[in-house]
Amino acid sequence: MTVIMAATVAAVIPLAPSPALAEPVPSGCHSGIYYQKYKTWASCDRGSGYVQAVATCPTGKVRGPWVAVSSGIEGQSVATCPGKRNATGHAWDIKKY
Repeated sequence: MTVIMAATVAAVIPLAPSPALAEPVPSGCHSGIYYQKYKTWASCDRGSGYVQAVATCPTGKVRGPWVAVSSGIEGQSVATCPGKRNATGHAWDIKKY
């Protein structure tokens, strides 16, 4: 009886978390340069985690803040080139929660 009970309990308790429960990484990401040419933006449409705008400036790369992925303007990271010098490129980085 004890052996049967132990086998039943072991079958109910999972040994490791299921990969199906893992949150998807951010995806559907976009970036661009604002009409003020010294600012860039980045956002993602799906997934869970953070997005960060990366601006290529005449003085080097500048990174915006990490922003939680969500819909709307509040889910947008902004990177600003120092001295209001025009950005020459834009990109993004992502990370999971």
